[in-house]
Amino acid sequence: MLILALKQGNEIVFEKFYRCWHAKVYTYFLQKTKSAYMAEELVQLTFIKLWNFRHTLKEEIPFEAQLFTIARTTLLDMLRKQANQQKLIENVTPEMTRQTDPHWEFDFKKRITNSIDTLPFMRKKVLLLNRFEGFTNKEIAEKLAISVRTVEKHLSMALKQLKSLL
Repeated sequence: MLILALKQGNEIVFEKFYRCWHAKVYTYFLQKTKSAYMAEELVQLTFIKLWNFRHTLKEEIPFEAQLFTIARTTLLDMLRKQANQQKLIENVTPEMTRQTDPHWEFDFKKRITNSIDTLPFMRKKVLLLNRFEGFTNKEIAEKLAISVRTVEKHLSMALKQLKSLL
């Protein structure tokens, strides 16, 4: 009954679920990440996803199972995003990792951010969705209503442009 109300967009029921499950989801993330900040961020993302995808909830499946499936997916997305960020930093200019200046990483991240900002709108959007938010090419294509091949081209051109800028 409550899942049906949530599926229909009942904000009071959503708030009730949030208050009831926040601590358990937070504990789950804290155990996995060992970071209070990351745990809280992941809890927020989990409940945002719950709200955004509430129409996909199944009444015959226990709410807890569905919530923790969303939580696991959110954690995996975050881990994939972090791995992609690290890979981008390492792949763009590997020689910079050998720098001895303690501020090089901050400067490098700033240079990457500035370089990303110079990309054309669609290339930038595709790159950010793929490398920083962890979306697959297919998911990006669906989200932007373009073909997977177009996503691949934008991603390839964005990476080439970043490498040349850096």
